[in-house]
Amino acid sequence: MFMMFGFGALLPWNMFLNISHDYYTMFKLRAFNESSSATLLNISDSFGYSTWHSENFQYSMTISAQFPNLLFSFANIFLATKGDLTGRMRLCLAAVQAMVLLTIIFIYVDTTTWTASFYYLTLFTIFVLNAANGLFQNSLFGLASSFPFEYTNAILIGQNFCGTAVSVLAMFTKAVFTEEVQNRAALYFGIASIAIIVCFILLNIIKKMTFFKKYDVAEANAYELNHEITTWEDVRIAFTRSKMQFANIFFLFFVTLSLFPSICMYVRDAPPPLPHNFLVSEAYFMDVTTFLNFNLFAFLGSLTANWVRLFSPKKIWIAVAVRVWFLFYFPLANYFPTNVVDGRNFPPLFPSTWMFVFNVALLAFSSGYLSSLVMMYAPKAHEEPRIQRMAGMIAAFFLIAGVVAGLSFSWAIKVIVVGFSQ
Repeated sequence: MFMMFGFGALLPWNMFLNISHDYYTMFKLRAFNESSSATLLNISDSFGYSTWHSENFQYSMTISAQFPNLLFSFANIFLATKGDLTGRMRLCLAAVQAMVLLTIIFIYVDTTTWTASFYYLTLFTIFVLNAANGLFQNSLFGLASSFPFEYTNAILIGQNFCGTAVSVLAMFTKAVFTEEVQNRAALYFGIASIAIIVCFILLNIIKKMTFFKKYDVAEANAYELNHEITTWEDVRIAFTRSKMQFANIFFLFFVTLSLFPSICMYVRDAPPPLPHNFLVSEAYFMDVTTFLNFNLFAFLGSLTANWVRLFSPKKIWIAVAVRVWFLFYFPLANYFPTNVVDGRNFPPLFPSTWMFVFNVALLAFSSGYLSSLVMMYAPKAHEEPRIQRMAGMIAAFFLIAGVVAGLSFSWAIKVIVVGFSQ
């Protein structure tokens, strides 16, 4: 059940990410005649005119998504944590569902005469969706912290499986709906809507299940209602024993998101203009070697953490710190962004494609495995259910903070490798 919550929480945003280039950048935000846009940049015979909105959508989408996610995750820590978190989670799911349905409505609507308005409407839906997602995930980890290790890890398993499933779906729809991007978008967001409904139903029945009552969640909530203590005091207590795990989860996701997907997706089999010469065709090279490879091994890593725990809470920081290697390796591989004109500032040091595939798998497996351990260790450093919940929510905030910091740092990596002008 918690695995489904993890899966459903990330699915709508994963669908946005996966379809954004083909649907928004290359179709919905482009102009198909000269009079339909005042900001024409260049012409593509297949997809019409590139506009300012299509050129800047990916960057705007990232900003609109991650900062509200971080902000609302932080705010959720200081909202009253008394009582039932599932009520808050239901409201979040309702907001996400509303944004998904709004997106579906406009799939087959002609927006070429009001592209700018549609652009800002889409960014608004992304903002609301990710703000609700931030609240939902933060509350979900807080709820799971009252249970044994396996329940927190189930969330991460679900999130990593979500990435794997979307990667497979992307390759399937690319092969079946070759030129039908609207049908692909409808399928993507339709599936996301169904997943949200399933999560909503599960939230309505979870409190009736035996395991929920077994771990005294109801008693813990009653205790919180009658126990006078400031939220700041809860935060202080949570930090006393879990601060190292908070640092671990931040740095773990900082390294991962600095490289995936922004850097990894532009590593090629051979530097241009040399021909592609790998067993996976160029059309599916990115899908297989980067996205499917990463998501599959991240899923396997989080799954492994259920049974094999090689690092204790006091020693896990060593494994987290060793991952700094990846920050050196991937920029020194065959990293060539699509808009590079003058080449790199320095030549690749690691040109082997098989070495790249192995390092993506290692980056992913270590991310899935170590993040599962850290997210399990953080709340279990405390005995009181109230502080366990607070520690789980703070850990979720630092996870998202690491994601935002990593995505921002990926731009710095690009500047170092190819310069400001690229």
